Amino acid sequence: MIRRCLFRAVSLMVAASVVLINLASCGQDKKKEAPTVTFRIMSWNEDFRDLMETYFVPRHAELMEHVRLEWVTDEINGYRQSVQRKLAEGEQIDLFLGDNEMAPYFAEDDNVASLAQVGITDAELSAQFGFTRVLGSDSNGVQKGSAFTAEPGILLYRTDYAEKYLSITHQEEMQEKLSSWDTFISVARTLNEQSGGKIKMLPSSAELWKSVDCAMYGLWLTDGKLSVSDDTALHWLDIVKELESVKAFAGVKTLDDDWYTSLDSGVFCFYAAPWLCKSNSPEAADITTIFSSTRRSGASFGKFRTSLAPNGFVYGGSWLYCPQKSGHKDIAAEIIRAFSCDRDFMKLIALGEMQYVNNSRVCDELAGMKIPNMLFDGLDAFSVYNSAARSLEFSAPTVYDSSVSGLLYDQTKKYAKGEITGSEAVDKFRQNVWKKHEEIVEDTQYD
Repeated sequence: MIRRCLFRAVSLMVAASVVLINLASCGQDKKKEAPTVTFRIMSWNEDFRDLMETYFVPRHAELMEHVRLEWVTDEINGYRQSVQRKLAEGEQIDLFLGDNEMAPYFAEDDNVASLAQVGITDAELSAQFGFTRVLGSDSNGVQKGSAFTAEPGILLYRTDYAEKYLSITHQEEMQEKLSSWDTFISVARTLNEQSGGKIKMLPSSAELWKSVDCAMYGLWLTDGKLSVSDDTALHWLDIVKELESVKAFAGVKTLDDDWYTSLDSGVFCFYAAPWLCKSNSPEAADITTIFSSTRRSGASFGKFRTSLAPNGFVYGGSWLYCPQKSGHKDIAAEIIRAFSCDRDFMKLIALGEMQYVNNSRVCDELAGMKIPNMLFDGLDAFSVYNSAARSLEFSAPTVYDSSVSGLLYDQTKKYAKGEITGSEAVDKFRQNVWKKHEEIVEDTQYD
């Protein structure tokens, strides 16, 4: 009897073990059989890929276990058109990047999902800088793009030139001198006189026009029609003319070899943003190797300090977007959430890459840490970035703004040389807008 009971007990234990083994095997088989998802990300460079592989993938191992990232890299020239074409044709793109100049096009594209449709709430976006949310939103205020970096524009000026030609040694005093267009022009005039024409205020007038673009966001048109006044147009033309009259421009193209050289010798200040200032040592392998003795002369490294420009501006930035037709919005949401909403994750990137991330709370914390930047002679740059970021307020730009602004800039050279009057320059500007964008000009005098 006892033997029979023992036999039954052993039999039940064996059976139970077999069931458990089978269940475990089923679980393993299902795990093995889980399909690998291909997630396609489109960008114009490798920067975001590096951030994904360095920070996101290792910290989201469970999510990424069955996700294969496929990268689509396109040239910056024509990138926006390429993205929109792929979206319209239904090509698989699950996440793509855009900069500030592309923002109005992507925000108004019906093929781009809103962040709410992706599953990201307004509360999660609350710490983002306001200007980045405006640039990521369509004309109805629906946010589609979420920036993971904030790129408020600043000026970088040479401290040695400031001391030698302006007798200025303190950043606060220099900031005051660059706070308005009148004082800005006055500084350019003094530099020209005191240096015998050797020191120029800016590399080119094109850099200055970044201020114009930002100041005029959403103001060129009213209800879809060109509405800018003659006085406003002439105001910007006059600024360039006055700066030309004091020989303020070196006449070099931004990011060309001559531009790099001019920063080392002959140019007092230039338009920049946090992405241009990430290097914290002469050997840092980043875009700011333009100041590095290993690649350039490096004569200006450590001789710059930061200042706000007379008009705030945006210079670059990276927004993340998810297409409407993506079948992997859940994965896109986790990536967007990590890079542009998750405070701890964004702080990790900020400290690891010296990036100015799009989270006001993180950036306040960084400013409080007073991190010295050797590029700026040990100055804390984050506090200046904070001031610049919080000073930016503007309406959402339209897809016409950049083009219309460029057509006004086209008139600056002839006007500055006195070849045409102010009224002629403004009239020519309006004619050219009509020729290029007839649909936004009500006046038929050019017909």
